[in-house]
Amino acid sequence: MFTMIISVFFLLAMTAKETSAADDDRLNSWIDFCASDGSKALYAKPFEPVLSMDLMAERRMGHGEETTAKKVLDDRGQFWRTKHRNLQADARTKSMVLNKRKKSIKVMLYGDSITEYWSYEVNKVALMESFGRDVDNEREIFVNGISGDETSHGLYRIHHGAFPTATVNDIVLLIGTNDLGRAFRSAFKRSSEKVPECLSEEMVRAIRDETPKVVQGILSIVEDMRLMSPNSRIVVLGILPRGFRNPKAWKTVSQQSMPDMETSENLPTREVLESRAFMGQFSQPNVFSKAIDFINDAVKRGIEVAKVGGSRVYYKECNDVFLNEDDGNMKFEIIKDALHPDKPRGYEVFGKCIKEHLDQLPENWEFKNVRVRDREEQIGEAV
Repeated sequence: MFTMIISVFFLLAMTAKETSAADDDRLNSWIDFCASDGSKALYAKPFEPVLSMDLMAERRMGHGEETTAKKVLDDRGQFWRTKHRNLQADARTKSMVLNKRKKSIKVMLYGDSITEYWSYEVNKVALMESFGRDVDNEREIFVNGISGDETSHGLYRIHHGAFPTATVNDIVLLIGTNDLGRAFRSAFKRSSEKVPECLSEEMVRAIRDETPKVVQGILSIVEDMRLMSPNSRIVVLGILPRGFRNPKAWKTVSQQSMPDMETSENLPTREVLESRAFMGQFSQPNVFSKAIDFINDAVKRGIEVAKVGGSRVYYKECNDVFLNEDDGNMKFEIIKDALHPDKPRGYEVFGKCIKEHLDQLPENWEFKNVRVRDREEQIGEAV
């Protein structure tokens, strides 16, 4: 066990905008707080620090138990199981081929949908430009992500066949946003049968209560990855900014069209795209961004101060590339659904940020000086 003390105190204060109930064009109803309860006061309250005693007591709790494994499978359903089996097969195939050739997986990207989308054909150029350093072919890059995965699912997959047995030089981890999304959706469903026009105390509390669990989950994944791959460089990416989806902007159009706006035939009208209700989805800060700031800072401290996972673990945030410099809001043109980088433009700038960080890291000498000897060299040494 390690000793870690993470003290994170910060306060983001925001005054709810004065809007009338009939104002359907408000900037973003999700930034307003319900006046009848303490949601605004709870939002303004500083987060409790994540302390070493909490992490040591809770991070490993339930890990590896069959009840936990069953819960993960029950949570995701058959569609997830199919994706998991595909990644298991991919891990076996890559390991078999590369071990036979005495080669390694140069980069494994591990996480949720933001990671999974790296494998889409539209992002292949950005993928190779970002991670194709000294890579002979795409087989030496492993995109290991499943849409909707939370930290518990990421932990499960590591120990249930989705982690390759081949040597992995670099691991890039991005996970945790779905933990917050699930907490919010659960509270949202409990709050009212109708679509509420403000953040209730229950919604704010649900996200706040989830934040230390996300920190614990991310650091647990780092530790388990180190156990599975002792010599890899591990880069932990900060959770990307996310906004709120305003139902008023999606009355006639499926939001699934947003990540591929340039190719989709089912797009919002220009009037909708330019409306305050639509653009308000990208406003920052919000209750998500406050939690994300807390998680990212705590994880960074855990890696850089407490050295979770050892000396070859690094932390990197690419959040700024998705935010406007003038107002701090999310850049609609490269993160159109207020959650995922746009394909491919969002992934191009995202990949550039990661690549620049990887290029600046110290060389991993565990692999730098390893050279596969050919048959003649081996025979010559034997003689």
